[in-house]
Amino acid sequence: MFGKARRRTSPIPALGAAVALLGLSGGALAEGMAVKIGFATVQDPQHRIGEILADRLNKRSGGKLAARIFPGGQLGKIARMIEGIQLGTQELLIAPPGFLVGHNAAFQVPDAPGVFKDVWHAHRALNDPAFREPYSKLALGTGIRVLSLYVYGPTSFASLRPLRALDDFRGKKIRVLASKMETALVGKLGATGVPMSYIEVLPGLSRKAVDGVRSSIIVMGGSKFFTVTKYITVVESGQIPSAIFASEAWLKKLPADLLKLVVDTTSGMGEECTKIGLEFGARAEKLWQDNGAEVIRLSAADQAEFMNRVRTLGDDFLGKHDNPQVREMYGLLKASIKRNEK
Repeated sequence: MFGKARRRTSPIPALGAAVALLGLSGGALAEGMAVKIGFATVQDPQHRIGEILADRLNKRSGGKLAARIFPGGQLGKIARMIEGIQLGTQELLIAPPGFLVGHNAAFQVPDAPGVFKDVWHAHRALNDPAFREPYSKLALGTGIRVLSLYVYGPTSFASLRPLRALDDFRGKKIRVLASKMETALVGKLGATGVPMSYIEVLPGLSRKAVDGVRSSIIVMGGSKFFTVTKYITVVESGQIPSAIFASEAWLKKLPADLLKLVVDTTSGMGEECTKIGLEFGARAEKLWQDNGAEVIRLSAADQAEFMNRVRTLGDDFLGKHDNPQVREMYGLLKASIKRNEK
């Protein structure tokens, strides 16, 4: 499934190229409406979720939909795929909602570090209707609908040199998402945050443009970061949310039965998606170790100090944000967090 596709020639090059750009075979074009499901990662929970989603849409629609996945940024960087969703040239996208902060700054609210006890606490808080419903509508005005929310997994740091203690972070250049809060997070450790698109991270590590990356041990393992870096420090300072997004322009074109099918299928996958993330997480450390990497954990004292330094960032950046919608959404999340503690 993940190997290289065999090259084939087409007797009509122009038509062959057009079909290739659409990511569809001639059979798919004849059988049903094309549904392109894009994401930036490979061999990870998003990849598996995409496979399951495509299979269900195809089977449940009785061939009326011809869904196909495009892993590894085949449809472009995440920013380009978001544009595709807005324009209706791409139907579905699986990605962390933090990538949509340019469309609505409130999308960054679940990225607040240190606010969740564990993966399931995060899942319950994000999917509490009092939070999920308003959060899911944040991008409707830009042509994007959130259909499902789940938890991808906790954060870790992959690095070119071992990060065994808090002092080891000092002076390092760490890839982060393009948000002030995440830049401030690594700043609390004496490091410099470098915003960078995910598909540019591995090349960035190879040429030493960055010294490390804050992301998920799962996604970095699936993308074989261990071929460049042999150190992964598991800190779990935050839980990475992810979502299934749909093109509002596409949804509006669907007949009522297919619209209901798409919405019901995707919205019913949240808990299953979080379980898939946990399953991949359980195998992630061994994958890194089997490929010659060292899995590192901070001492109890350094771990506690790490959390103390970053825990206030949500209140500092989100609770006091100049955008009232961000403040409101953060307040809803904090209330949901408290309600869903178990």
